[in-house]
Amino acid sequence: MSYAFATHPNPAEVLRVPGYLFWNSTSLTSEAGWGTKLGFCEKGVNIEIDYGVKTLISEFGEEITQKIFLGTNVRITALLKNWNTTALSILFPGQTSLATITVPGTIVPGTSLASTTYTKALLFVPEDTANNPCAILQKSAPNFGKEFKFSRVEDTVYFCVFDGIRKTNDAEGLYYMGLIGSGVLR
Repeated sequence: MSYAFATHPNPAEVLRVPGYLFWNSTSLTSEAGWGTKLGFCEKGVNIEIDYGVKTLISEFGEEITQKIFLGTNVRITALLKNWNTTALSILFPGQTSLATITVPGTIVPGTSLASTTYTKALLFVPEDTANNPCAILQKSAPNFGKEFKFSRVEDTVYFCVFDGIRKTNDAEGLYYMGLIGSGVLR
């Protein structure tokens, strides 16, 4: 028996290509609508989809009596190189886009980072858009994957994480991966 695969490269490798990460995208038709360029992702992005399910087992045995869908979490992580100062204001909430950093900035503990002030569409655009898919989080909230270091000895890179958040209803979706010409920002 032979198998034919409809996609190339392998689906496990599609986002291991270089590209750019954009924040607050408004249109996919041209780079002008892609939003604020956060930086270059030399090795692509990592996408984690967690499909939550709770399985209930009968009281007196091992038989499954119920299976409940708890929701889906989507997370995109990226290692940014050549980032701009506007990225600082996005990933350090409460900062300005000046070339200075003040920690913790103007944001106070307890602030909801799921509000529209801190959530926007996130777009990964590969350098080769004709042969590689883009990735879209319709609504995302940024944070860090680990500490951020400035160094004169090593390359300064941003390791950032974006959590997908549902916008309003099921039709909005959380995540899209496919060719940029077929994508829709909602």
